[in-house]
Amino acid sequence: MRTIWVLENIHNDKGFYGKFNILLLLASVTLWKRNHPQHHTVLYCDDLTKETLTLANAIHLWDEIVKYEHTYKIKRDIFWACNKVKTVFEQKEPFVIMDNDSLVFKNMDEHLKDDILVANLETGKGYYPGNIDPYVKQLSNRLRWQQDSLNVSFLYFPRTDLSEFYGHWSLEMMKEFSAMNVPNSQYLIFAEQLLLRWILDNHPEFGNYKSLIATYWDCKKWDWAEVHDKGIWPFPESELYFKHYGPGKKYVIKDKTDLGYEGECQLLLNAINLPELNLDHITNK
Repeated sequence: MRTIWVLENIHNDKGFYGKFNILLLLASVTLWKRNHPQHHTVLYCDDLTKETLTLANAIHLWDEIVKYEHTYKIKRDIFWACNKVKTVFEQKEPFVIMDNDSLVFKNMDEHLKDDILVANLETGKGYYPGNIDPYVKQLSNRLRWQQDSLNVSFLYFPRTDLSEFYGHWSLEMMKEFSAMNVPNSQYLIFAEQLLLRWILDNHPEFGNYKSLIATYWDCKKWDWAEVHDKGIWPFPESELYFKHYGPGKKYVIKDKTDLGYEGECQLLLNAINLPELNLDHITNK
């Protein structure tokens, strides 16, 4: 199985890198490889990221490095995750793609079968842009959009016809929103997560989908809600097998978690277990 991470320094600035985020990335690939030694791990990155990970003595953690090059007229400050969607669009075989702050603690092969897998389902009514939004109303595809989404910090596509269909549409939507000069990254979520939910709910020919976490995330309440029947593990049991840090990273960096910043970093260092790891050139937390 091809398993992918994407890290593009969109500012081409060494200050882009922080120690905690790099540790999360390295822990993500290390844990995946430890539990899936037969999988082919791939990092899509720019030259500065490759240089940074080479200096860290960690570039060998991936089986393959692919140079990422941005080719779309998309506003990067708003649609910063378009690199991930472009990578999804380009795949030619079934694959897993994970956010750099997603950790998997067990072998997942039993779940990497016919069903599409996402991280969790989100209820977004009153939170995400909807049909009455002035920018959404200008989209060339005038559809009845739902406000529920799929968290894509973990994605498994068993079919590339789906990943190509979704990736192309998502990138075109980001281009449209960019031309409208949309004000914030909720339109990134719309073009990435709400769109995928709409496709899977309205195109059954692409197959069924499931989520790793069998508990809805309520975006408006910013909390876990009720359990549903389309998932594998309810929260908080799911954290024994899968953890996505997401917005929680900022609390770690601000030293506002139970373990504190240094404690969280040490946990990741223990997971990576790479004696020659060197992060002295990365000064930001």
